[in-house]
Amino acid sequence: MSLAPTVDICEFAFRISNLEFAYTRVMRQFKKNKNNKNMNNMNNILSNELKEEFYIRVYFNTKEGFEIAGIKRAYLDFNRTLVIKDKNQENRNKLRNTAEQFLKNHLLRLISLDIDNQEMFDSNHENVCVKLTEEWNELSIGQAQKWINMTLKYWLLFGEKRIPNIEKNAIYFHIPIDSFVQKDMFGITEPKPWSKIRNYAEYMKYQQEHREKNIKTPPIIYEFEFFNKTTQIKRS
Repeated sequence: MSLAPTVDICEFAFRISNLEFAYTRVMRQFKKNKNNKNMNNMNNILSNELKEEFYIRVYFNTKEGFEIAGIKRAYLDFNRTLVIKDKNQENRNKLRNTAEQFLKNHLLRLISLDIDNQEMFDSNHENVCVKLTEEWNELSIGQAQKWINMTLKYWLLFGEKRIPNIEKNAIYFHIPIDSFVQKDMFGITEPKPWSKIRNYAEYMKYQQEHREKNIKTPPIIYEFEFFNKTTQIKRS
């Protein structure tokens, strides 16, 4: 057996941090230049749209399109927990590529459906999750949900102009379950490894528990806010 290759998340964070630092330094230099005739417009030199596009293309590999970019990045969020028995790299790549295309097709369908209640979304989500583990039988339900939910989260980050219909059913999206969420959001001191969850009902207990709190913010938006706030506190 061999473990799938890991991604250095710290390296990604370091690159983004360096970009932000460089941008801040450039802006300070502009503001010091009193002779610049456009001094009053310095805050608009880089639009938010331009900065957003730049950060996305630095953090994600978009050469195959934004859909695959989100899927591939989401894979890196769980692949360290995935044990692949086949040591042949060509076969491993084929497995992954097939699963990526499966996800692309099924998730594009999911976000485009006319869904008007949480139960309908949950049913479709379960169907995709279970079928993904059948498509690649080394995946657990815990790993499949992480791949699906993080893909939807990244697609939502990309926005409607890059992923049409991504906001249509976003209020029903699930919270991606991992050790960070288990411990910090749900307060479980010693949780069962999320990657070893093999029953969809067991996974759904987390979603149901969160819903019972009657938080008005959609779950995936709440998770965005929680992640940003919690990671900022831990870094300070």
